[in-house]
Amino acid sequence: MTAKNTAFPSLDKGTLLASSLTRRQVSGTGEMAELTRAHDWAYTPLGPIDTWSDSLLCSVNLMLSCQFPTVILWGPEMIQFYNDGYRPLMTEKHPTALGQPARECWKEAWHLIGPQWEAVLATGETVYMKEVLVPVIRNGRLQDIYWTYSYSPIYGPEGTVDGILIVCHDVTDEVLAARKLRESEARATRVLESIGDAVIVTNADTHVIRMNPVAERITGWTWAEANDRPLTEVFHVVDETTRQVVESPADKAKRLGTTAALANHTVLIRRDGSEVPIDDSVAPIRDHEGKIAGTVLVFRDIRERRAAERERDSVARQLQQVLTATTDGVLSLDRSWRLTYANHRAKEILTRTGELIGKDFWQTFPGTIYEGSPYVEHYNRAMNDKLSGHFEAFYPEPLNAWFTITAQPSDDGIILFFRDVTQQRREAEALRESEAWLSAIYGASLEYIGLLTPEGTIIDCNRASLEFAGNTHDEVIGVNFADSPWFAYTPGAPEMARQAIARAAAGEFIRQEIALFRPSGESIPFDFSLTPVRNAQGEIVFLVPEGREISELKHAEAALIQSEKLAAVGRLASSIAHEINNPLESVMNLIYLARQYAVNPDAQKFLDTADQEIRRVSIIANQTLRFHKQPSNPQAISCSELIGTVLGIYEGKLRNAGITIERRYRAEHPVVCFEGDIRQILNNLVGNAIDAMPTGGQLYVRSREATDWRTGRKGLVLTIADTGVGMGLQVLERIFDPFFTTKGIGGTGLGLWVSKEIAERHSGMLKVRSSQREGHSGTVFTLFLPLEAAVR
Repeated sequence: MTAKNTAFPSLDKGTLLASSLTRRQVSGTGEMAELTRAHDWAYTPLGPIDTWSDSLLCSVNLMLSCQFPTVILWGPEMIQFYNDGYRPLMTEKHPTALGQPARECWKEAWHLIGPQWEAVLATGETVYMKEVLVPVIRNGRLQDIYWTYSYSPIYGPEGTVDGILIVCHDVTDEVLAARKLRESEARATRVLESIGDAVIVTNADTHVIRMNPVAERITGWTWAEANDRPLTEVFHVVDETTRQVVESPADKAKRLGTTAALANHTVLIRRDGSEVPIDDSVAPIRDHEGKIAGTVLVFRDIRERRAAERERDSVARQLQQVLTATTDGVLSLDRSWRLTYANHRAKEILTRTGELIGKDFWQTFPGTIYEGSPYVEHYNRAMNDKLSGHFEAFYPEPLNAWFTITAQPSDDGIILFFRDVTQQRREAEALRESEAWLSAIYGASLEYIGLLTPEGTIIDCNRASLEFAGNTHDEVIGVNFADSPWFAYTPGAPEMARQAIARAAAGEFIRQEIALFRPSGESIPFDFSLTPVRNAQGEIVFLVPEGREISELKHAEAALIQSEKLAAVGRLASSIAHEINNPLESVMNLIYLARQYAVNPDAQKFLDTADQEIRRVSIIANQTLRFHKQPSNPQAISCSELIGTVLGIYEGKLRNAGITIERRYRAEHPVVCFEGDIRQILNNLVGNAIDAMPTGGQLYVRSREATDWRTGRKGLVLTIADTGVGMGLQVLERIFDPFFTTKGIGGTGLGLWVSKEIAERHSGMLKVRSSQREGHSGTVFTLFLPLEAAVR
């Protein structure tokens, strides 16, 4: 439930700001608010706080209330203010930087940022920069720090630029992470292109996502042409003898969940229809949860080997040359597991194991024998079952290396093809770590972030964006951004999105505010932007949409406007109350004179009644003045005075509503407080009580002395209770939340929130209990104030 005050509406933060300007005080809580108030400004060009201009004081108070890192530079000397959000970015410059000229504080970076600040003061231009390198001193040394910031002019009442508002964020970690990811991706690409075998990588749907040049050459497809096509279309293989289509290697790897290979005598039908005999191996790619996220297919053209089988003698020499030149190590084992052949590369890789030929394999390489060993499994399968096998495994001392190994059966035993992939694994691990860091940042962001093709097709989006319309990741991927659920429920939004995509695809940065509807019908305002991303050649390859929900900002702006209107009404009422006193005094004097000449008893009676009503008007006018004006220092005041002023203002409304008042004042000691603030609380509570009793009822007003047993402080309790409709549990849980109201457009949702803030600022407590039981409905508010609620 939220208070509604028809005579003097409740104040929100904007009114408190206006009140702080009247009292020339720096408002707010937190470390920087305290330091700002405590700073000796008399020794700065700005002078003491009570001499500051309204625009300076207003700007400082707004900055201190902002949670985002914010700085204000004021005057030609650019005297510096900053808030709690910015304080950690100052490091050792804090707290000396408060009140310090900007040129003196940032002298190490002045050649970069100084001209921009001077331009803002001189021309009033607004500056926005993203991921800019501005080195600053931290921890005693100059460090490279990347910033995203905006510089905005602060205009004074005469239209001159009096200061600069700086909103910024240290994005060093994000910039370095993105740079490292790009480097890792580049390394992965180089590794893939340097592999001697043909390699095709697919996603979980077995669509092609990468190919190396060897694979392009063998299949006849370029990567650009094959990208996102089904593997079966690009890698079409049949049995050489039966001409039956062979199961897709990617489907086989997904089905088996392990490394697999094509059957012997398979033929790849290239894009131009020509045929190439191949052998291959395929392995599943698993994500961090162990789920299959894709496959990697390694294959090679074996036309030479097939020719060698047909012309064994003539090709023997060619085979020897190939084995000598290949980057893979090759070993041949007979059926007694004796090493019969090692090519040049194998000897280079295995040089630390000594002489190879003629030795028993298992004795020479004892590190291959252990429980679950893929060496034992694949080698025995190749030797005994004539089945090829491909695997990757680690071999300990003296090699300490990772190998990819293919075990092929032969007429005399088996042949092993192996390659040292230790470095590739390290690079792949670094790439996975970089991707994991970026994914964590991307997924944890509260902003709505996505990735589009230049045509607007959604490639990816983060968790926060999916929560807007309650969609899953699979439901939006591949959909055009303009046709996505984010715009589907807002008339005109899809066309706006299409226009924004077209402009961004042409290289324009788009930023605008837009209100979008959820499926529930709720309207949410957004700060929307669409950023084109270019590659090294300057071509636009991606579009990045971002949406920042600005509901609270819009609420705050509306509340500020409303509070200014309410403050103006309050000042007008105070002025009227002040001006009406003189004519009231004249009327009272005239009534007194009229009594002297009135002979008729009825006339005397009428004059007495008129005198009573005029005095009542005078009392209301004086109470209005006392309610609006508050001394700058706390004063001692009794409970009866505090409550009497508020009840006097509502006297007519209470009478017209048929509400009777039962008073009981048992508190004798006065309380030291800002009486205007406490009257504001009582005004909210009494106004709410009246609204809760539209058909009349009983208003109970009590005061008593009490003790806060948590702290032992003596104080008093003011109770405002009504016999109205009461409140439910859901309303009670949110009653002190800002902008929560049960009165529709007639309520601001700030009265009780401000009241609770005032009570806590006086070291007090505001509590509520309520009931909706028939015959026992009503609400009770209790306000505890220490006797010294505010320091004199």
